[in-house]
Amino acid sequence: MKQHTRILRFWGIVFAAVLSGCATYDRTKPAQHEADAIAVSYTAEELSGWSDLPIGTYRVPDSQVIISGQQKPGVGMMFGLVGVALEHSMGKSAGRSAVHGSEEALHITLTEEGQRDLAALLESDEFRGKFVPSAQHQGPQLTVSGAVILTFVDESTAMPFVVLRAKLAEAKPGAVGWWTRYICGLGGPKAVTGEDGWTANGGAALHATVSAELQRALHVMLSDVLAPAPRDENHRVAVAGYYPFIKGRFELVGYALAEDEHSIVFAPRIGDVNVIAGVSIMDKAVVTTRAATKNDKAFRRLDKGK
Repeated sequence: MKQHTRILRFWGIVFAAVLSGCATYDRTKPAQHEADAIAVSYTAEELSGWSDLPIGTYRVPDSQVIISGQQKPGVGMMFGLVGVALEHSMGKSAGRSAVHGSEEALHITLTEEGQRDLAALLESDEFRGKFVPSAQHQGPQLTVSGAVILTFVDESTAMPFVVLRAKLAEAKPGAVGWWTRYICGLGGPKAVTGEDGWTANGGAALHATVSAELQRALHVMLSDVLAPAPRDENHRVAVAGYYPFIKGRFELVGYALAEDEHSIVFAPRIGDVNVIAGVSIMDKAVVTTRAATKNDKAFRRLDKGK
């Protein structure tokens, strides 16, 4: 009941924001410049059910894997907050059913691996001296935690995303902090179960993909905090692909922050209330990009009816 109460309270705030027409875009903004070295730590803190997860997600027990995309596009909001709570319960049950019999392969915890990856990055030539372990420093503090979002992109296939929540707090008392998400999805979707599915061979393919996504997300995070790319209003792009938590392919408009042979780093310009607001690292094999126009919608579904 406590969880339902929190959900009701949070979505009450969301409804008020939507009805008032207000929107903020702080998750898209870069971190503040820091003259001193930044202390970094990777913690076991869970993603917030208040601000980081949509209704109807299912947390795999004893794991940092969260199942999403299985939720039906319901009408809970039409029936007020009680309807939202009911829709959350139904979506959670559907998520549990979607991975029934496969949960053993979904017992993934990012914390220790994230701590090792972060320690290695701090010792690299690129970041040495600019970031330091938190135990050695009393200056600005960058705290990171994360989860794996296994998202059903259609009725039969899913794609894992690593979602990191990064928070930068200044050492000065009363200073306003900054936080955003770094979201990485590499490769394409496949079935969860079956011979070639994500959970085959003890989840070998899933574990390998998640490890690669975690390393990439941490590297992009440090690079973006250290030297943020401009969020240029005059050079927006539209990126079509898969995003965590939501079923289907979507096109979002925002800012291209970096690009290499295999991926694009993209910050969609969507309101902070959206759980995909932040910085996305997307595999070029499964996305398309183009220059945005003034008539483009900020958020558009591409496969309606599927």
